[in-house]
Amino acid sequence: MGRSRGSRGPRARDDRGISTLETVVAVSIGFVVTAGALALCAAGNRAVARIAAAELAWQEARAVLTQWAADWRGSGYDPTAASGAGVTRLAPDTMEFSADWNGDGTLLPTASNPNERLAYAVEPGIFRRGINGGPRIASAWPDSTRFAFRDSAGGDLGPRPDPGPVRTASARLALPARPGAPPPVAEWTASRRNP
Repeated sequence: MGRSRGSRGPRARDDRGISTLETVVAVSIGFVVTAGALALCAAGNRAVARIAAAELAWQEARAVLTQWAADWRGSGYDPTAASGAGVTRLAPDTMEFSADWNGDGTLLPTASNPNERLAYAVEPGIFRRGINGGPRIASAWPDSTRFAFRDSAGGDLGPRPDPGPVRTASARLALPARPGAPPPVAEWTASRRNP
């Protein structure tokens, strides 16, 4: 039982190493696996960015509405009854009002309190707070916003009421929505303390 001289037996393949074709196939599979992993990471990053942007919009909306509610509650504050503080304009997209916070009998801005005259203006994409006719600050990213007004009994006063009977106001912000989903809505209601 002999072997022929040219044959090396079952170990012949192991001695010759890896062929070029095997190397190319292995590298190609490695590239496909790596590309798949990178695509999965990119999709995950986009999802996290969308979640972070939505949370930032909600946080900003809450901050803006908290500021608006505090300003509206104090509108008309006039301890000397000489400043003429009160509400001057109300509409679904605008509110203008004042308060004599420092109690000096005037509504002029001072270094200690520049916020005696306030205006809120809203439009698609912007919720702005104007201070004493100065610059308006973009504060949120609403897709749509509106104000609504009620009297002391809770009756709806319509879109452009006379400021006198208005006691309660609501601000509603519809924030950017995901495709195919309804827009999330933030709504706050505040009542004036100084009618």
